[in-house]
Amino acid sequence: MKFIIPKRFLGKFNIFDLVIAVAILLIFGSFLWLRVSRKTEWISLRMVVSNDEWWYEGAAPQWWYTDGLTAGQTAKNTFGEVMAEITNVQSFDIGSYRRRVFIDLKVKGYFDTKRGIYIYNYQPLQIGKPLDLTFGKNNLRGVVTYIENAPEDFIEKTIEVYIPAVHLWVAQSYEKGMQVKDLQGRILAEIASVTITPTTALEITEIFPGVAEKKFGPEQFYDLKLVVKIKTFESGGVNYFVDRSAIKIGEYICFQFPQTTVRQAEIIGIIE
Repeated sequence: MKFIIPKRFLGKFNIFDLVIAVAILLIFGSFLWLRVSRKTEWISLRMVVSNDEWWYEGAAPQWWYTDGLTAGQTAKNTFGEVMAEITNVQSFDIGSYRRRVFIDLKVKGYFDTKRGIYIYNYQPLQIGKPLDLTFGKNNLRGVVTYIENAPEDFIEKTIEVYIPAVHLWVAQSYEKGMQVKDLQGRILAEIASVTITPTTALEITEIFPGVAEKKFGPEQFYDLKLVVKIKTFESGGVNYFVDRSAIKIGEYICFQFPQTTVRQAEIIGIIE
């Protein structure tokens, strides 16, 4: 049985049409060949959710941006193949309406031997580079901080911090047992003890933006010492609190408890 193409059908095509058709077939065939022949693998990485690259601090996301993200969510390509999966989400309050969010995930990519880097969805995977993903209704943009070697376990440290010259109602808002938790309920910091004493300052000046500058006598203010147990990670021989504060004598650290805030507390001791 012969398959005959009518001449009137062939007459509708010219040489340029044939060249374009062949080119399209070659491109499509090359795409399929690369897709089938390229060896893919799962790559583990960690990213901090941010709107810019590492050298510019960027802005931490608003509380609603990552609220719908949970471990186990997947991202798929147009063929329905799973290309990325979230393995862990750590999100915690950093004040105002913003949160610090770290995402652990695994992505399906390949190793570009010519450039010596991993590629995911045509995006290079490099520490300090931004990465865009989509998980269902959630768009996710962040900066890659680790590839394959993200720290798995936190190191618990106990520190003593000093907060000078605060009002009594502020001092009394801190209580033993108060905790900072992430959205998954994991404890990041806990107050072990609170010591309140009359301030040693001779005079306190408070500045009210756009209003006035007012001076107060020391009898209305108190100094605070808090002993706090915190979760840290180690990098380059230095321990960091999860909000990235370095745990060193003389450094400053902040805590966002559910009902009160510790602002610019100076670390005066590392107990263990």
